[in-house]
Amino acid sequence: MATAVVSGRVDEKVRQRADAYIRAAGSTPAEVIKVVWENIARTGEVPEEVPAEEPRGTWERFMEFRESLPKAEPWLVNLTEEQMRDMIASRYA
Repeated sequence: MATAVVSGRVDEKVRQRADAYIRAAGSTPAEVIKVVWENIARTGEVPEEVPAEEPRGTWERFMEFRESLPKAEPWLVNLTEEQMRDMIASRYA
């Protein structure tokens, strides 16, 4: 089977981030490109470009996670320190 070299250009930061994910998955850029080209050849479907989002920092991800958590029951928020201690102690007594 004859082979061909396929090349392209991407932003250096994109390449570095993608390489890290590809290595973590136990693959190589060449293997990923081969799979993409073979899928296009087999299905005739070209992947759509998804607009890039700026990477979110740790704080932003934490705040999104925090907002996704269920809200505390009102009675729990209003417990005094002594009531909180008693409730915890009763669960482990």
